[in-house]
Amino acid sequence: METAKIDKTKDWTVDDYLLLGETNTPCQLINGELIMSPSPTPLHQIVLSNLNDVIKACSKKVGGLVLFSPLDLYIDNRNVFQPDLIFLSKSQSAYVTERGIEGPPELLVEVISPSNSYTDRYEKKNAYQKFGVLEYWILDPANQTLEIYYSTDWVKPTLYLAGEGIVTSSVLKELNFNLKDLF
Repeated sequence: METAKIDKTKDWTVDDYLLLGETNTPCQLINGELIMSPSPTPLHQIVLSNLNDVIKACSKKVGGLVLFSPLDLYIDNRNVFQPDLIFLSKSQSAYVTERGIEGPPELLVEVISPSNSYTDRYEKKNAYQKFGVLEYWILDPANQTLEIYYSTDWVKPTLYLAGEGIVTSSVLKELNFNLKDLF
């Protein structure tokens, strides 16, 4: 097996990223920089799996599709993200291509950790807003919180705390669950 050598002196593009081929190491292209990270923690995966179960059940009722990382979401020529969870409505099925998702999903979820908090809260959030995502969730397992940003307000999120209220969505109107059930 050949060791990957990352050229940190160049501005990476989607074409460069695609030359990597399939890899078991999670990597994303963020603002022209190739970012590689270790695999998620067990807590991250447990929370994501629980959320996937909840959203998938609701998605089936409306004919949508739920996908989870690793899966490439092509934003532009310098950004290819791997959000933790993606919801596409039935009308967005054409966004699913051989190489990943090529169009703005209605709903995206990132499960944060200390190492990716800044990227998810600022760089990715700003890119998702410009891309046309309708709803962006930031799920924080350490603090057991969920922030939801809507296309109508990308500055001030709706904040949910575990055990305090039922989570709802403007995209998946039938969705409602208690946040504490994810942890």
